[in-house]
Amino acid sequence: MQLINEPTNVTTQRIVLSIKDLTLAYQSERLILENLHLEIADGQVHGLVGINGSGKTSLLKCISGEIDFYKGKIFWKGKALSYKEVALLETNNYFYHYLTGREYLQIFQAYQSQFDIALVNEIFQLPLHELIDNYSTGMKKKLAFMALLSLDRPIIILDEPFNGIDIEGSFAFRKIINVLKEKGKTLLITSHIFESLTNICDQIHYLAAKKIYKSYTQAEFGDLYKDLENLLEKQNGYAWEKIKNII
Repeated sequence: MQLINEPTNVTTQRIVLSIKDLTLAYQSERLILENLHLEIADGQVHGLVGINGSGKTSLLKCISGEIDFYKGKIFWKGKALSYKEVALLETNNYFYHYLTGREYLQIFQAYQSQFDIALVNEIFQLPLHELIDNYSTGMKKKLAFMALLSLDRPIIILDEPFNGIDIEGSFAFRKIINVLKEKGKTLLITSHIFESLTNICDQIHYLAAKKIYKSYTQAEFGDLYKDLENLLEKQNGYAWEKIKNII
């Protein structure tokens, strides 16, 4: 386990994604992130956990370029990160209601003509001829993931990818994440369900107090669970004691 008050030396592998002194505040001047440091090595899968409102999604949007009014630096292989290097799967994706699934994917296929929609859909079995408006939440998540894959970006960010998908979809996502890692992609994944990250991540980072508070290697994932449990006990200890007398 590693306390993060300075850039992390996460591995002897080559660091490709480096975030230094990242500070983010919205118009209200409420600080969301403050002097955050994070380093990710080549071809690794990193997880990001934290309570609601801790800044996970804001951090991902800074990396993807959706938010550009932060202070600090984000580097990719030693140079300023370009949004063209990043593909982001958001928690809730926007779709044009008048498009079919196939028409939506064909928009992305224009950027990567070699992407085989039919072949990838053998995994997800989506009714691509139907309007996206008729899709369930899980089907929309799978469609957005297919679109992300078509971009073939070196950095892949997945914000709560397992929310709303069925068992088969979750299995497919995990298999694809492992394939992307084998191909040398760099992945950053958030989840409120800590257990969903432990089987796929090389490291998991705990975001708290506006920064990466601690980082955990695979051998230390058990410590993360204990730390989260202790934190929740400290925050809600009195409430838990009251509940014991009610239930």
